[in-house]
Amino acid sequence: MNPFLSIWSRPTETIHYVLNHKTLSYSYLILILASLAIAPLTITQMLFIEEIPLLVILPIAFFGLFILTTAGWFLNSALYTWIGKWLGGTGTYKKMLAVVPLGSLTAIYILPFSWAMMVALIILRYAESDAAATVFVVLFALSPILFLGLMGLSVYGTVIMSKAIGIVHNFSAWKGFGTIGILMGIAFALSFVGWIILIAFFFMLASI
Repeated sequence: MNPFLSIWSRPTETIHYVLNHKTLSYSYLILILASLAIAPLTITQMLFIEEIPLLVILPIAFFGLFILTTAGWFLNSALYTWIGKWLGGTGTYKKMLAVVPLGSLTAIYILPFSWAMMVALIILRYAESDAAATVFVVLFALSPILFLGLMGLSVYGTVIMSKAIGIVHNFSAWKGFGTIGILMGIAFALSFVGWIILIAFFFMLASI
């Protein structure tokens, strides 16, 4: 079974296959490929700023995202394990580490688009090129469709994660989705409190 293909038609079987036959190195490879696909999209605006050297932009985009992705892998796996056990699950941290990257597997399919966009912008940054300009214009014209595609991939990635969490914890995919929802709620609450504290701090500084 090839998880990169079977994830579309047989997600449940794919999750079981990865758990039973693949190592954590394989799961991390999925995360690396997903990061390579997403990183170019994070720097499209920065490439228009000629004052920022390319040797600064690329490391920020790729190595920075690798670090954040790796940290998120360990942290989210721990939180999904803890929240799932709170909901009655029986999963382990190691199993959760193996399946969390599967939620990003579908994002790998945008790699040709994101890299074509990045290469075209880099060429146009340093020289006039009809071919690069044509590629950029075509991709820009297709961006609304591509955006909808990304939204669809994100939704399907959530479905995969819900199934994966449910399989690891031996409960339903709906409980898996609830686990994701609880984590998002906690993150939103912490962000809200953080913004309140930050705003209050600025008001205090302004009143001094």
